[in-house]
Amino acid sequence: MNGVESVANELEFKLVVSKKGKQRPKSKPKQQTAFHQLLDTPDSTVRSDICQKSVITQLQSAESDLLQSQFFRECFENIGPVLVGVQNIVCLGLGSFHECTIARYQLAFIRCLRNEAKLNVETQFFDPVFNRAEIDILQTLGETVLQENLEGKYSAERKTLFFLPHCPKQIVNNLLWKNWHPERLTNVVLLCNSFSNVVNNNPERLLRNTARFILRAVDLFCEEPVRNSFRFGDVFNDTSLHYLCDTEAISPIVVDWNGAEEPTYEADDLELISKQVVERLNIS
Repeated sequence: MNGVESVANELEFKLVVSKKGKQRPKSKPKQQTAFHQLLDTPDSTVRSDICQKSVITQLQSAESDLLQSQFFRECFENIGPVLVGVQNIVCLGLGSFHECTIARYQLAFIRCLRNEAKLNVETQFFDPVFNRAEIDILQTLGETVLQENLEGKYSAERKTLFFLPHCPKQIVNNLLWKNWHPERLTNVVLLCNSFSNVVNNNPERLLRNTARFILRAVDLFCEEPVRNSFRFGDVFNDTSLHYLCDTEAISPIVVDWNGAEEPTYEADDLELISKQVVERLNIS
C-alpha cells in the first residue's frame, strides 16, 4: 500500500481509480525548494502541539502527487489561459489543513497552480478556523495570512484569482456584492463551487434571500467545470472556474447595477463564520 492509499484509508476517503488503473509518471529530479530548506532547519520543531515538519512534509507530498496527476495537467490546460494578467490571489475558507487532507490538497493545489502559471504574485489566505500553528506554517512558507474577517467582502481593484474551495455560498455572494461594479467585476476570477449548481439545486425564493448576487451573476460569468478526475473524489468535486468572458455583456444597458445593497442573512440561514461569532469566541 502506497502513502496516498494509507492516507485515504486513515481518513476514510474513497479512492477513485479508473477501470484501466493509473500509472504514475516518472518523477523529475527534485529541486531544492522552500520545503527542503525548512526541513533542514533545526527550528522546524513542534509549535502549539503540531509538528510543522510533519505538516509541511505532508503538504510537499500532496504537491508532488498533484503535479504528477492527469487531473492537474488537464485542469491547468483549461485554467492557465484565464490566469494571464492575474496580479493577486486570495484563498478563503481553506479549513484546518494540519488535520484535514482535503484542505491540505486544496492548499497544495493553489500553490501548484500559482507556480505552474508563473504568477509571481502575493497569495493571501484567511479562514477563521486557522490556529496559531497553521498561521505560522503559512508564514514560514512565504504566504500572507490576513487578520480581519471580512466575510468574503474583498474588493478586486486589480485582476484577482479568488480560490474559495467548498466555501459557503454566502461568502461567494458577499464577494460578488463587494465587486458589483463594471470596473471591478471584470477583475474577478473565481474558483469555487459551481454557480449553475447553486442556482439549479436551490429554490429561487431561497437564493433571493441568501445568494441573490450569485443568481444575478450566473448569466454574466462563463463557467468551466473542473473535471473531477483526481484520485480523491471529495477534494475538487463541484468546483468550477468563473470569469467574465465578454466585457460588453456588463454594459449598463444590459446589467442593472442598481439595487446592490449589502447582503444580510437571517441567523438561522447563516452558513459562514461571522465577525461577531469570532469576536465572541475571542472574548470568551
